Amino acid sequence: MTVLLEIHQLVRTYQVGGQEIRALSGVNLTIQRGEYVAIMGPSGSGKSTMMNMIGCLDVPSSGTYRLDGYDVSRLSDDELAILRNQKIGFVFQNFNLLPKTTALENVELPMLYAGISPRERRQRAMEALERVGLAERMHNRPNELSGGQQQRVSIARALVNKPVLLLADEPTGALDSHTTEEILQLFADLHAQGNTIVLVTHEPEVGRRAKRIIRFRDGRVESDTANDMEIKQPVAAAEAIRQGQDGGSR
Repeated sequence: MTVLLEIHQLVRTYQVGGQEIRALSGVNLTIQRGEYVAIMGPSGSGKSTMMNMIGCLDVPSSGTYRLDGYDVSRLSDDELAILRNQKIGFVFQNFNLLPKTTALENVELPMLYAGISPRERRQRAMEALERVGLAERMHNRPNELSGGQQQRVSIARALVNKPVLLLADEPTGALDSHTTEEILQLFADLHAQGNTIVLVTHEPEVGRRAKRIIRFRDGRVESDTANDMEIKQPVAAAEAIRQGQDGGSR
């Protein structure tokens, strides 16, 4: 494998009420192409700030971040937007689908900014929906789809520009335990096909599906460990864990 992203001595500070808040402090991190990584940590640990950095949604206060050979810290806002569109596929907890457009049209959206012809957009969107097992629902709007189906549309949209990195922010947070299992299996299948996946989650049983787990605490990497175990999480156990965390499935 070759290096896809490399972070060196990254610091991110914010000014809040006249005080400097250090969200990330001297983070060093390298992710190889083809890895499946979970970023975990409690609230306030820095994992969400780290996700924004990796996704080029924010820039470091100091230190460096290189993604696929690009020095992100040196790019303008317009250059960052182009890099995000070309290199990163985002999957969000709440799907972020346009409510009045079909699944197919939602998946086409990222290609509108990439100068791709309407005919190729339609073909690639259809292929992406087929890849996530949702080809038969391509003409349905979001309100005609279940939560799991909407997340599959979101994943298809993330894949359609053939990104070098799939970045998922709490992708199972709005799903029940049965649907969570289906989505996690889809991520496992995508990883087996060679996709690089970085998943940000606070749920231990979700994070354990990754092959590498990076835990943050107080803005620093607390641990970075390989996870070679093949986890087969029973639905009943996943439900029990979720109920223990938030009083029931969502």
